[in-house]
Amino acid sequence: MKLVTFEVQGVERIGFLLNGKVVDLTLSYATYLRNIEGETTPLRIANARIPPDMLKFLDGEDKALLEAKKACEYVSNMIENGKEVRAPNGAEVAYEMDIVRLKAPIPRPRLMVDFSTFEEHVKMAYEKLGMDVPKEWYQIPVGYKMNPSSVIGTGEPIVWPKFTQLLDYELELGIVIGKKGRDIKKEDAYEHVFGYTIVNDVSARDIELLELRAMPLGPLKSKDFDNGTVIGPCIVTRDEIKDPHNLKMIARVNGEVWSEANTKDMYWKIPDLIEHLSRDQTIYPGTVILSGTPGGGCGMHLGRLIRPGDIIEMEIEGIGTIRNQVVKAE
Repeated sequence: MKLVTFEVQGVERIGFLLNGKVVDLTLSYATYLRNIEGETTPLRIANARIPPDMLKFLDGEDKALLEAKKACEYVSNMIENGKEVRAPNGAEVAYEMDIVRLKAPIPRPRLMVDFSTFEEHVKMAYEKLGMDVPKEWYQIPVGYKMNPSSVIGTGEPIVWPKFTQLLDYELELGIVIGKKGRDIKKEDAYEHVFGYTIVNDVSARDIELLELRAMPLGPLKSKDFDNGTVIGPCIVTRDEIKDPHNLKMIARVNGEVWSEANTKDMYWKIPDLIEHLSRDQTIYPGTVILSGTPGGGCGMHLGRLIRPGDIIEMEIEGIGTIRNQVVKAE
């Protein structure tokens, strides 16, 4: 399934993508409960088991996902066979894309952690600081926690912060946690992965270099501003991605390919990240782990700069594309 958060008539809901349509997941489940299981209060049960909020849905873990798959399969078959689908209350269930607005699939993650996993990008960053990669980078995964309030979805503007002269994109894979856990072993890590998404970790490069030279604790203000983290367009459930470490990654600026990469080049793999993050710390559904930027996956690595008015597209194989325009703050 490709799950989304969408807005229709001013109301946020969760749904799944199907042949150019957005299908309301909660209402699909209510329809399934009425038609297949004969429930007499299907809307009440659907709102409890598959609430129309992505974080609350993810809190249901494997049970909620299993019920969602039943609803998705049932309603998808109806739509593909040309049947009109109406919820038990008569509400519309499927919408054409042009009448809804996609939001970030998790509009406000519980936690975001951006790891640095691509060696080529790390080497480039340290070269900018006049340093070699420390041997410690090869000993443990390292990264930094991000601001969940900075998240936007595809189609929303990236607002150029007034405090920076050098804004950049970063092409990254997002790993969405769907099962609570603590002290998770690498061999069990994928049991805690709900699915995958695309992230553009927008970065103020001039401020980032100042921060890292002043005290190398990881970026702060250079990655902490409104509309600074794009997530989307959907979350693809884990079962649909055969190998998350072999996905093509592409970034385009104004239609021109700037970056091409592959997740196979991650030095630290997804199980490494989950094991490390969960050491003596409970991680919860709705946590988003970022892969870090691949070699050549940002403008700084290429010696190219983005400008106000640019349209940035990011595509990852099997997931989709996010598309956002950079605009100057008013």
